[in-house]
Amino acid sequence: MKKFLKGRTATAAGGHELTVSTVTAANEPRLKSSGLSTRAVLDSSATVTLLVNRSSIIEFESAELARLTGWPQQSCVGKPCFEVLRVNAAQRIESAFSLLIRSKLPRATFEFEVTSASGEVLVFLATLSDALSVADVGAVVVTAQEISRRKSFEIALRHSANHDSLTGLYNRKAALRQISRWISEHEEDSPRPAVLLLDIDGFKGVNDVYGHAVGDAMLVVLAQRLSNLDPGNVGVARIGGDELLLFARYVDVERQLPQTAMKVLAAMREPVLAESHWIHASASIGIAAYPEGGTTGDELVRHADIALYQAKDAGRNTVRRFSCEAAAKLRERTVLRRELEYALSGGELTMHYQPIVDVNARSIYAHEALLRWQHPERGLLVARDFIHEIDGAGLTVQLAQWVLQATFGSANAADSVRKRLIAVNVHPRLLQRPDFANNLLQVLRDDNIQPQQIALEITEQDFVRTADASPANIVALADAGIRVVIDDFGTGFSNFGYLTRFPVHAIKIDREFVAQIGINARSETLISALIGLAEELGIQTIGEGVESADQSDYLVHHGCVLQQGYFWGRPSAGGATSVALVANTTDSLFQ
Repeated sequence: MKKFLKGRTATAAGGHELTVSTVTAANEPRLKSSGLSTRAVLDSSATVTLLVNRSSIIEFESAELARLTGWPQQSCVGKPCFEVLRVNAAQRIESAFSLLIRSKLPRATFEFEVTSASGEVLVFLATLSDALSVADVGAVVVTAQEISRRKSFEIALRHSANHDSLTGLYNRKAALRQISRWISEHEEDSPRPAVLLLDIDGFKGVNDVYGHAVGDAMLVVLAQRLSNLDPGNVGVARIGGDELLLFARYVDVERQLPQTAMKVLAAMREPVLAESHWIHASASIGIAAYPEGGTTGDELVRHADIALYQAKDAGRNTVRRFSCEAAAKLRERTVLRRELEYALSGGELTMHYQPIVDVNARSIYAHEALLRWQHPERGLLVARDFIHEIDGAGLTVQLAQWVLQATFGSANAADSVRKRLIAVNVHPRLLQRPDFANNLLQVLRDDNIQPQQIALEITEQDFVRTADASPANIVALADAGIRVVIDDFGTGFSNFGYLTRFPVHAIKIDREFVAQIGINARSETLISALIGLAEELGIQTIGEGVESADQSDYLVHHGCVLQQGYFWGRPSAGGATSVALVANTTDSLFQ
């Protein structure tokens, strides 16, 4: 080795680039004849070169190591190689070194780190080459290139491939990979993988009101909050816009999983400071555990999503766990939604009419138009069998418009309905449209229908929520002669102020109260109070759900003579009644 390093210092002539691979004992005569020394070549190279003896002691270092690290020249000479070079999986490299010195392995590649004099960590890619048998060398040659920038880029690339760019959480791919690994490693009586899928309640409203920058800031805060709940045991991923996934393994999943869910709910309810805005949030959570909740990572997440859907349906800010029964119900609902789309375009929907009678006059004053679905397999379905899926199918406005058009068509077509007042439910989304009143009145004119023939019903809860947002529509419709009726009165806010502020013509006493006549004295007291108050305000009352003579008599006795229910007639295509009423036409209803 000493002979290998002998020679006087010189610079390369003729512009030839010499690398470590050319510096061997065989090259020495040529180098000497051109006036170059081996040490000079090595020291001028951009490659770090170390010569290590059989005892793994460094006997030579090239000048490039000192240039890169700021260490003193030759400061590594005489030190154990693998103490100077911090090597990951060092035992493997030392084994490779052992094989090299026994001529069992010609070459090995590895990475090592050193800390520069300034404190910067530098990464090198190195090759061990066996030159022990080369004359005048007798050492293992370590050649290394500094790759810190490339390594940083690789680390950043790996991080971006496995993490969400906004929150820094794991992404869906990385989370599923870890869950799948846990499942493949699972043995009987070992901790069970489980997932919690959460959706931030009302997150779209935050974006709409404050802007997406605030929504993003809110996500970052919540992501950090969840990551700190149990960082050693629970992983957190962002798998969608505002969908976050927590995944962990539990020894006692029946006890620990619900506990984690409760902690998450509590954490989500804490106010969030996002871009100077304090925002109150909550979350809906679906949970699923291996193996009953799924036997693959993807299946666990998919089933947790089913449970999440249930949590939203249950009013949000709550937790639901996946069950096979829930999955079956969701499949039924999904099928129902697809069938609804066809029903709307395929002519399966129809309108039935239930009479509203004046008991004293024994006459029909109006018909309420009620939506029905003639299902090809399940027969005739009433609205409550499918109306809850309208919104999920994205058909709310389209169906609401269809109902109005079908009802107006009946006003001119059906003999038993023609020329009588028709009451029809109007969806609040239509009522909130600025052009709704004008468009509706134009349709009536086109169909030659008098506004006085139409009554629009809206439930009390929807009325209170939408009246202030659309007062012009309500006033315009009433001014044109259309009746405004509050349905299910008494079950919502019972805000009597709205009865004085808006042109309400009638209120319908909800069937829940009517069903309690003769059973619950408090319900009877409430009914008589509602009738009396409405009479004072000049508003008529209609008793809904009348199913017996006793109920009818009680309502009449307290001043409610307009009634609707099975006692008087079930809904039908022709709007027939079940008692012999005088079929006269009158315009006095809701006057």
